[in-house]
Amino acid sequence: MIRCLPKFCLRKSCVRRRCRRGVVAVEAAVVLPAMLILMFGTWEVGRMIQVNQIIINAAREGARLAAGGYVNSVPVTGAMVQQAARDYMTSAGLPAAAVSGAQINLVCLASPTWTDPSNALPLDRFQVTVVIPSGAAFNSLRWNLLQRMTTITQMSTTVNWVSLNDTKINVSATIPF
Repeated sequence: MIRCLPKFCLRKSCVRRRCRRGVVAVEAAVVLPAMLILMFGTWEVGRMIQVNQIIINAAREGARLAAGGYVNSVPVTGAMVQQAARDYMTSAGLPAAAVSGAQINLVCLASPTWTDPSNALPLDRFQVTVVIPSGAAFNSLRWNLLQRMTTITQMSTTVNWVSLNDTKINVSATIPF
């Protein structure tokens, strides 16, 4: 049996310290890989939650614009709704590849249907959907150096909204007799 003996210290604490000299390095070598995987996983999940919240807010921003029907007496179109959602994603700091690759759709759920929100009747229901598809658009969102810590390959969200257009009233200029 080999014993660790100090050269000039005979106290018990000195003997224990010299015998455990390499234990810290071995413990670090065993624990560090697991800690790094947990750290990168937490980082990736946190980023995906952040991006998901941004695209939810972008869809809401587009829906808010569509709900009004008119902006400064200009009729709102589907292209204006898409641009409002893209502008929100850009201002929130998403990469240009994700913003340009995003698919933004406005769908009328009411009857009779309409294509432009300015033609909606009061309280017509509609949906705005924002999808960041897999590929270059989604990969530009990743911060992680590792390719895949999660199995998420695309993100999408849908918001349901109601038109707030004013009721259209026809007023006759003739006086009835």
